Amino acid sequence: MMPSGLSILAATRGALRDVEVLLLPATCLGCERPLAPAEDRRVCCALCRSRLRAIPPPVCGRCGQPLDAWSTHADEPGRCGFCRDWPGELAFATSAVWLEPGPARNLVHALKYGGWRFAAQPMAEILARQCARTWRDVDVLVPVPLGRTRERERGHNQAAELAAALARIVQLPLAADALVRRRDTRTQTALAPAERRRNVAGAFAPGPRVVSGRRVALVDDVLTTGATLGAAAHVLAAAGARSVGAVTFARARVPS
Repeated sequence: MMPSGLSILAATRGALRDVEVLLLPATCLGCERPLAPAEDRRVCCALCRSRLRAIPPPVCGRCGQPLDAWSTHADEPGRCGFCRDWPGELAFATSAVWLEPGPARNLVHALKYGGWRFAAQPMAEILARQCARTWRDVDVLVPVPLGRTRERERGHNQAAELAAALARIVQLPLAADALVRRRDTRTQTALAPAERRRNVAGAFAPGPRVVSGRRVALVDDVLTTGATLGAAAHVLAAAGARSVGAVTFARARVPS
């Protein structure tokens, strides 16, 4: 099958990014300033890393939202009101940093839309460190698959890039083919929580890799309402996964 114009364009853009990394002075994707020669990271400077705001404890044991902002019922210690309507199959969700203007959003956009696939490495390093307690309860990492049209447009799946880098760092197996996308969906950005859940309902199916009996951590770049992760977790739980949680680089602030 001949490649589409979109896929050719995405592949060309990715190749140009790789050449740019080799030939041009290194600049930080967080602030776009030149990196100092002594810095060993070619995509994110030390200052921008220090400006990434980690999500402080105490957090909800299920969805990871700060309890001081979301806890509403004293008779449910360690749980919050935000995730009460989440699918039961999503055992936990944890994120490294807040998604806010500045380095965090710039890194996410560089990986997701800008073709900078190597931005996944520093993002994975931060995620591995901030969520260090998570890995002892995980057997395998599974990236959230992207719709075919969107992946052709971008030239890659940002969740797959992040999951691959994370798997190398935390030394966990990667099951990139444990979950597949059955259909393209509308972008979730402008949708309300209920609309998000309807949009992704039935969007995923089990892939050829078997995860039966294993503790799975879904990997994605950003968590907003948990609708996409919940739909993916439902499929993996039905396929026999022992448990399904989620880890993301960033978390969007959801208004109460």
